[in-house]
Amino acid sequence: MRNFIPLYAILVVCILAAGCASKEMAPEPVKMPAAPAVSLLLTPAETLTSGDPVALSVIGFDANGKQTSAIGAIEWAHTGLTGAFEDGTFTPDKSAGAHAGTVTAQSGDLKATARVRVIPSLPWTEDFETVELEKIPTHWIGATGKFFVREKDGNKVLVKTPVQRGLNRSNVYLGPSTMKNYQIQIDLMGTKNKRRLPDLGLIANRYTLDMQGRHQRLQIRSWASDLRMAKTIDFAWEVDVWYTMKMMVEVLEDKAIIRGKVWQTGEPEPPEWTITAEDPLPNREGSPGIYGYSATEIYYDNLRVW
Repeated sequence: MRNFIPLYAILVVCILAAGCASKEMAPEPVKMPAAPAVSLLLTPAETLTSGDPVALSVIGFDANGKQTSAIGAIEWAHTGLTGAFEDGTFTPDKSAGAHAGTVTAQSGDLKATARVRVIPSLPWTEDFETVELEKIPTHWIGATGKFFVREKDGNKVLVKTPVQRGLNRSNVYLGPSTMKNYQIQIDLMGTKNKRRLPDLGLIANRYTLDMQGRHQRLQIRSWASDLRMAKTIDFAWEVDVWYTMKMMVEVLEDKAIIRGKVWQTGEPEPPEWTITAEDPLPNREGSPGIYGYSATEIYYDNLRVW
């Protein structure tokens, strides 16, 4: 009996043999050199720390916008920051207090910059005596070009002046947006220019406590353009007189209770809150801050958050 191998089996063997032969003969893939970087990115671009080390990384991009590892030697520099810096890691000096500055990574002509804000845990105090004239605390948000530290009656104070262009209304934020369960207090004074009067106050948990000059009122609100939960009372106050303002927000399960207190600086603090408001849709967190509508100059001093 003649041995017989089906035709399809022969074809399978031939295909497999050809495939194996082609694998054995395939050349090694050529590794192309990485395209050189034409721009750098320093990440994270904005960092907030209470004192822990901040590690920064440099990422390079080629001319096609693709990430590349072809980056030359990196030179590090920092401005405005107090602490130790080594191999891309900044460790704040905890005795330096709250401050902010920039870190720069440079490779040849390529440069990238990131900002670091150092904000210690509560409590905070600020009397502006160590702040350079015409400057502000560097870690604040929203104050540049609107608020200035100046001398008044032998002391340094914070001043909000009428703006040259744009809006006189400003919110300044002093810390992280995730803060809660704190109290904030400040001394403040409004001035008068002809018939113009300012509004001045504090911010806590995204609520504003506002001494309104023209209307001679005290108001708590969450948003100036929508007074959905605003509470307003008559409150007569004098220009060129220092007042102390205190604010706190208590967040409960289904509402927030916002309390404000104002009295003349130097007098005993009154036991009762001057104004109290409730919000059934509470803001559960938010940075402490300073508010001002500077139709005329506003002065601030002796800030405390605890």
